Amino acid sequence: MKTVFVSGGAKGIGGATVRKFYSEGYNVLFTDMDEAKAQELIGSLEDKSRIAFQKADVKSLEQMQSAAAAAVKRFGAINALVCNAGIHRCNTMLDVDPAEFDLVVKTNIYGTFHTLRSVVPYIVEAGGGSVVLNDSDQWFVGKPNSFAYGLTKGAIGQITRSLAVDLGPKGIRVNAVCAGTIHTDLVTNLFKDFARVENKTVDEYWQAENALYARGYAGEPEEVAELIFFLSSDKASFCTGGHYLCDGGLVAR
Repeated sequence: MKTVFVSGGAKGIGGATVRKFYSEGYNVLFTDMDEAKAQELIGSLEDKSRIAFQKADVKSLEQMQSAAAAAVKRFGAINALVCNAGIHRCNTMLDVDPAEFDLVVKTNIYGTFHTLRSVVPYIVEAGGGSVVLNDSDQWFVGKPNSFAYGLTKGAIGQITRSLAVDLGPKGIRVNAVCAGTIHTDLVTNLFKDFARVENKTVDEYWQAENALYARGYAGEPEEVAELIFFLSSDKASFCTGGHYLCDGGLVAR
């Protein structure tokens, strides 16, 4: 039985990813800072022997190393990694607060590095496997008021390519999933902030966002999780170093 390690797995895309791997028979250890949501997710699953959670902040290398070691102690090995944890803040280069910029970079770039550094050696030890990084459509396009976030997602796109080259000889495939806007609490909370400032409703923001997509509405976490799982599976054996859009045709326009 294979084991997957998922960072930021309590809710949203991460939560859907945990559920998908679990439904496919994997052992799953996931990390998050939201312990209440993590326990809620675990409580909804029938076989508790295949699921484990450890509270960990990706900004801390030590905490991620501890979580990776816990996964191996619990399940014997790690065969796949999903680097999902990340944050978004709205800003431009001209107005971004240095502390906010530092937070986004430390969470999204350093956090990804800490997760990779902690988990990948165990995948090598297991004889190979897969790494999937949760990137963004902003690897392909620029968006307004997204300077710090876009910068970090560009970095993750390059990390994907570098790792694919370095880890290929070790039997590890590395790919990035580049999602458009997904119906998650993160996005809804962002729209709530906009609504308070601009005297609009959250529904108005969702309506405007949905109109950007070829099918008429934004994505769901489960749709992204399907692609993440495929890229992690043996069915994607010839896929590495790629950036796979899951964006409802947004970039096509």
